[in-house]
Amino acid sequence: MIYNNGTIAINGNTLTGTGTNFTQAGSLIRNGCTVLVMTSPVQVFQITAIGNATTLTVSPAASPAIPAGTKFAILLSDSLSVDGLAQDIAETFSMYQRYMGGFADVMNGSGDVTITINGQPVTVPGQKSLAKKGANTDITSLGGLTTALSIQQGGTGSKSADDARKNLGIVDSTGTVPVSLGGTGAKSSTDARVNLGAASAGDNNDVTSFSGVIAPRGSINSRLSGGASVKLDLGGALGTAVKPFNLNLTRLGNATNNWNIQSTYGYLVGDDGSFNASGPIMISTDGSSTDRVWIFRNSDGAIKTTYGTISPGASDERVKNIVREITEEEAIRFISEVRPIRYAFKWRPEQIKVGFRAQNIEALDPELVEITSLTIPGLDGSDIVIQDGKMIDPGEIGAAYLVPVVQQLLRRVSELEAEIKTLNPQGS
Repeated sequence: MIYNNGTIAINGNTLTGTGTNFTQAGSLIRNGCTVLVMTSPVQVFQITAIGNATTLTVSPAASPAIPAGTKFAILLSDSLSVDGLAQDIAETFSMYQRYMGGFADVMNGSGDVTITINGQPVTVPGQKSLAKKGANTDITSLGGLTTALSIQQGGTGSKSADDARKNLGIVDSTGTVPVSLGGTGAKSSTDARVNLGAASAGDNNDVTSFSGVIAPRGSINSRLSGGASVKLDLGGALGTAVKPFNLNLTRLGNATNNWNIQSTYGYLVGDDGSFNASGPIMISTDGSSTDRVWIFRNSDGAIKTTYGTISPGASDERVKNIVREITEEEAIRFISEVRPIRYAFKWRPEQIKVGFRAQNIEALDPELVEITSLTIPGLDGSDIVIQDGKMIDPGEIGAAYLVPVVQQLLRRVSELEAEIKTLNPQGS
């Protein structure tokens, strides 16, 4: 018998194999075996030690070294040699002794045991570490578990879901999740509201907030006293074809102080009371669509009114602390420095407007500029917040400073006309 799997290389007394398994069970490779190396001429070596599956120690040392990839043959037996037969038998007994020693380690070990099989280390649990007594004597396989593991062992101590939840403290004795664990402690909606302290009937005086309601095809009706804030998000991105909705906040009172705030997406109420596609905010009095209506249009930013009026702020001197009157010289200097502009908002570049720059007004009279936070839409759709935004009232500024200028111009025209008549009494 010979062993010639793979190829070898020899450097000195070390033989290194490629694709070999010198420790393979039953291979009968042992000390004293002859190694024939297929060089030209053929060289002969003897094994003096077995290192592992790919390493042998041989004698004599190779000189010169034998390159990798060289074919070889190990003579495993000599039918004419009694010594060879004795060596084969001894090697076979040695192999069985190693296996029996490994099995003994497995049977007697109380932890993980490592044995060598076919030259490869294998780690297995010792038999003494396996359950063999107590409550788990019935375990014959993983699928044969009939006794529930206790909570201390990482189990639930039960074979049913209901009992398991009770053992783990997830539910109380009635089988419900208590409020203390994030449940309602009830099996009915009425009992749940009672346990949670929510009103189940009546005027709902204890309700302080109302959110997260999903009611397709439904409506929400509520009567609130005092101030109220209502926000409804019905889904759908702006500009998409979604179903229209109406939000009405109505203050109840006598016939002279009723008011109604209505926010509508999907309809625009026109000057004649007709409805067109758009998305305005509308404030109206109670009644039909042709009653008094004030519309804040989303399409062009205009404020329109249907049979209503828009009045300026209070002008009664009794509600004002008058600092002083604006002089003609002050007004002329102000108007001379004002730089009216044509402009378009960055989020609506197609709509041209006329007006002033707050920074221009601020340089002339800082007291006319209000500093406040401004939130504007960015080009990517996200909001941009300007913390020190500047705001002015262009109508009030223009009127207040133009009146003294016009008054001076009228007076100067009258003076010039009088002077002309003096110089030319007969003139027309």
